[in-house]
Amino acid sequence: MAVKLFQKKAPFGGRAPWRRRVSLRWALVLTTVLCALGAFLLIALESWGLEWARDALYLKYITPYYADEMETGEYYSVSPDGTVLYVEATMPYAYVDPDTGEIYPIETTSPTLFIPAGPLRFFYKNVGQIAVCAFVLTAALAFLIDAWWFYRWKIKKPLAVLNNASQKIAQNDLDFHVESPSSDEMGQLCQSFETMRASLEANSRALWDAVEERKRLNAAFSHDLRTPLTVLQGYSDFLLDTLPSGDLSPEKTVSTVLTMKRSLVRLQRYVESMNSLQRLEDLHPHRTEAGFSNLCGQLAETGAILRGEGRFQFFAQGEGPLFLDSELLFQVFENLLSNAGRYAQQMVWARAELSEGSLSLTVSDDGPGFPPEALKRAAEPYYRGEKNAPERENHFGLGLYLCRVLCEKHGGSLQIENSPAGGAKVTARFLVQLEENT
Repeated sequence: MAVKLFQKKAPFGGRAPWRRRVSLRWALVLTTVLCALGAFLLIALESWGLEWARDALYLKYITPYYADEMETGEYYSVSPDGTVLYVEATMPYAYVDPDTGEIYPIETTSPTLFIPAGPLRFFYKNVGQIAVCAFVLTAALAFLIDAWWFYRWKIKKPLAVLNNASQKIAQNDLDFHVESPSSDEMGQLCQSFETMRASLEANSRALWDAVEERKRLNAAFSHDLRTPLTVLQGYSDFLLDTLPSGDLSPEKTVSTVLTMKRSLVRLQRYVESMNSLQRLEDLHPHRTEAGFSNLCGQLAETGAILRGEGRFQFFAQGEGPLFLDSELLFQVFENLLSNAGRYAQQMVWARAELSEGSLSLTVSDDGPGFPPEALKRAAEPYYRGEKNAPERENHFGLGLYLCRVLCEKHGGSLQIENSPAGGAKVTARFLVQLEENT
């Protein structure tokens, strides 16, 4: 069974986009490198921003408390009344309040004292720890973005496809195809899943076909068992009617018993075949040599029993030996008689003709004949004609199908037609050349 994998085609007949062709490993490397690069740039930006914020606080709140530097290198400050207050000559050893002139010794004064209490002072004092926390959060965010990006890019859609396929398979729904969304490892996994689904579907169809074939085989045997049973019942009634009165000659009694024995052998063969066959196609003919005249006599006798005196006529043309499976021939003949008797108004005719290594067995009736659709489909399994036909419920629709299969197994064919004078006409042909024995 050919497996058709669905994979989106690239536009304009080109190759698939690179983002669908890149492997999982290189996709992970690419997302990791890009996220790491983004995290590095963001950390650098955070570092610059924190440093800028710290310098801004320093310039705004601390720098005004430093004494101004003169051109001579001395530091001084100016009191509110304009008095110049000199500090040390070479470097400022104290902070000077620009508003009050109050001096704060550097040794005992922290510059954070000049920053307003609250978030600003907390930020200035703990900017290092804040930076470390920001860097860690940025790295964690980059990791999460990397995982999310890789999942959305390479995992999400194939996972959804496989999950949906698993649910359908669990529900015994195999009438679908697993789409392959990419060419990477996940796409290959989807393709493997499609191969598995196709194999399951093929196996399920094979199992279903086997069950249907077994059902059809059982129905065919059930159909064919009725005819030998009818023959046995007819002969047993005949013996019961004639033996007590003594009207039956010994020769006729032996002939009747032999015919009943043939029907019993046929029944036995049916049962053995049903136990051994798995398909009708496994049946093979067992050819033996037989005389045409003797065979025609048995056919005529069987037809008379099945149809009754005055309702069946048999004709024969030809002579010579045959090489055929007589049980198979009788199985076809009885099926044709049963089918003709179902539709005949009164008469059923049978004709056997031997010509050029081929035996033709034609059965016709005086019924309405085959409708146009039946001429094409009557030999199909389970075909039972019109839905509203009264005889529809009385048969399986397997008689002519079984005849066709058996004729083909015997190197022949089955022809279905209507007689020019009216009624149905079915001709079964068998290859009966003696050379087949070799």
